[in-house]
This record gives sequence, structure tokens and C-alpha cells, in this order.
Amino acid sequence: MKKESYLSWPSYFMSIAVLSAFRSKDAKTQNGACIADKNNKVIGIGYNGLPTGCDDNDPDFWADNDDDVLQSKHTYVVHAEQNAIYNCMLNDFEGSTIYATQFPCHSCAQAIIQVGISKVVYLRRKEGDNHEKYFQAVCKMFDQAGVYYQQIEDIEGFDQQFLDGIVNLAP
Repeated sequence: MKKESYLSWPSYFMSIAVLSAFRSKDAKTQNGACIADKNNKVIGIGYNGLPTGCDDNDPDFWADNDDDVLQSKHTYVVHAEQNAIYNCMLNDFEGSTIYATQFPCHSCAQAIIQVGISKVVYLRRKEGDNHEKYFQAVCKMFDQAGVYYQQIEDIEGFDQQFLDGIVNLAP
């Protein structure tokens, strides 16, 4: 008898988030996100990139000088989670889950809460003292707003080997 082989829903949606990250032209951090509704249907995907109409081949948008607002990619780049929300094919986020390659920043967390996404599943989070404080702030917002969050590796049925294979495809 042939063994059935399939991906769990969390592995599938996180794989879409990882694949979406490959679209980003950010040389330092490529992030992706996928939103699935309560019926396990993809309703939005995104990656970190520039606002619609901005030339993503313009190197000025990708500069990495945080000391100068005009030379910092952080001034221009729309985060993957925000793009997934903006690119959503529906307006009803009730009961939906967002799968993100990175734990959301405070601004993305605000957008997630505002549209009514109820669960966040993330692949990794930034480390460091400053990032730890933002992590705590986001967790506080999520907790008070009733948004459940967990790392993908903590989900039963998660296929780490499959996702590692996709991540290793990166150039």
C-alpha cells in the first residue's frame, strides 16, 4: 500500500509565504506573508517591496543607511504582512490566519489587529535587545486584542524538512 504524502495546512501556507519572499529585491531581508481564511483558502499574499508605482530597480529605494531617512530602505519598503493585507482578495478577515516568514513588527501588528486577523503563525523572529522590546510590545497588543500567535515549529504536523528544502533554494 502506497503511503500518502501531503503537507499540513500550516506547512502549505508557510511555504507560500517563503516562496513569496523570493519576489523581494531587498538584498538584506526577504520576507513573505500569506493570509488564509477560516476555510483554509488563500485570500492574500505579499512580500517586502515598494509601493505600487515605485520603480523597484531604483537603487536609492534599497539603500541601507538608517542615519539618513532619504537613504534608508525602511522609509520606502512596504512590509510583507502589510502587502498581504493590501493585496487581499476579500474584505472579510474574520477567523483568518496570517503566515509570515518573520514575526510582525509593531506597525504590521497594528494592521493585522485593525483588519481582524485572528491568528499569526511565524517562521522566525529578529533577535537582539531592541527587537526583544518590540517583540514584547507586539505580544502585548496581540494579547489584548485577542490575536493568537505561535511559531510554525510548534504546530503539530509541521513539515520542517519540506520547508528547509524550500528555504535552501534561495540564491
